[in-house]
Amino acid sequence: MPLVVVLVGGMVLIVLAADYFTNGIEWLGFLAHINEGATGSLLAAMGTALPETLVPVAAMYFGGSQPDQAIGLGAILGAPLMLTTLGFFVIGVGLMSIRQPRLVLPDRAYSLRSDLKFFLAAFAIAVAFTALPRASHRFGALALVVLYALHARAVLRTTPGASQAVNKPQGSLHLFRDHSPRVIKVLSQVAVALFGLVMGAHFFVQGLDQITARIRLSQFLLAVLITPIATELPEVFNSVIWLRHGRNTLAVGNVSGAMAFQASVVPALGMVVTRWQLTLPELTTAAIAWIGALWVLWVSRSGEVQRRHLVASGVIYLGFLGVFWGLLH
Repeated sequence: MPLVVVLVGGMVLIVLAADYFTNGIEWLGFLAHINEGATGSLLAAMGTALPETLVPVAAMYFGGSQPDQAIGLGAILGAPLMLTTLGFFVIGVGLMSIRQPRLVLPDRAYSLRSDLKFFLAAFAIAVAFTALPRASHRFGALALVVLYALHARAVLRTTPGASQAVNKPQGSLHLFRDHSPRVIKVLSQVAVALFGLVMGAHFFVQGLDQITARIRLSQFLLAVLITPIATELPEVFNSVIWLRHGRNTLAVGNVSGAMAFQASVVPALGMVVTRWQLTLPELTTAAIAWIGALWVLWVSRSGEVQRRHLVASGVIYLGFLGVFWGLLH
């Protein structure tokens, strides 16, 4: 099968399946009477975080070669980098498109800032384990999963509006064109979309592997630049759509919740199935992702974020490209 068909086909399948998965998860949250904050930060975020989770898993289990390991680490570290920089940049551009000068946070006690604080702590712990013996990595992975479970419980307990009516999803359940679906239909769509995510991740990794076989370029660099662009599209595009519909809670929670998941559960997978002894380029990627999250946490301290500050997150990504170019030369 031609390389372009494998790579583009996998990318398209990932994006479409993630859209159906997120739509199903949103309906599932509605039917389960879970408030919008938790739906955005947990259900929708976990759904759209699945592609970047499945890509490293596919790379490390479907393959197992050194290039596959590099692709896996690139996907693990590249996804947080993309969200904390280009992700917030696109949200800032989305605010410009609707002529909204600032993003008012749904609740200063939770949402964006709480997810960002968790990201900074959990991601720092994950990276710190690279300096510890290999025997300790499984313990670190378990600790990260437990921390995420505690964070998720806190989200469900502290998200405002838990006692209020849950907003009905806009539009129908995609697969069945049903505006009042039953749970069985919602679960069926989620299952079909999950299968699509798995297959899309598999094809996408196969395409990347073919590229690394033809081009003499760092497999990690290819993975950290190419893979996240495809796998982060669901979070970014969904957030922009939700912003245009005035659903800021879902828009913010989708990105920040995915960041929390990627800072804990996804690195935990990497700590179990890879060497998790990060090189200088890998540590640099992690450090810039951490700086990007710290920047957004700082500019959101007043309970709102100016769109120019979100757009400025793109400068951090440009800085990453500059630093990485220097490392390669």
